[in-house]
Amino acid sequence: MSCPEWEERVAGGDPEAAEHLRDCPSCAALAAGLARDARLLQTLPPEALEVDYAAIRGAARKGAVLRRRRRKILAVLAVAAAILLAVGLPLHHQPPAPVAKVSVQPPAAEIARATPTESSAVPKVRARLRNPQDDLDRKFADFLRTQYALQHPAPPRAAEITTGNPNVTILLVRESKGDTNE
Repeated sequence: MSCPEWEERVAGGDPEAAEHLRDCPSCAALAAGLARDARLLQTLPPEALEVDYAAIRGAARKGAVLRRRRRKILAVLAVAAAILLAVGLPLHHQPPAPVAKVSVQPPAAEIARATPTESSAVPKVRARLRNPQDDLDRKFADFLRTQYALQHPAPPRAAEITTGNPNVTILLVRESKGDTNE
């Protein structure tokens, strides 16, 4: 039998492997390492020996109780403060202190004012009230005019012929082949 087969039997705890362990130093080293690992796994590490788990659990429980208690106390204090503010503020409202009234007459002074004279030669100018709707309409018409002129520029004119009728003008326009850069 080869050593890898014996190693499986040693790891499994087979009693027949004891004879092979006397003869094979590599398998004997493997068995010793396995025994040492088993002992280490059964003992607690030194850090765990010094820890008092009961004290840790007790402190955690005490902290949880204190947090719950603190939340309840804060809620009760908030309600009490709201009640005191709602009830206490109107009760402590003090009227303003009375002010002594002093009756002192101001010195009399006469101011000479010119009486306005109305002249029939100069008509009175009345302020003209503007209609906001007219302003809006005018602004909208200006906007449309500028936007339409930007989007639809006037075609280039080759010639303009005036007629005897002031309402009729004949425009001779160059023919476009569909190019926009002509």
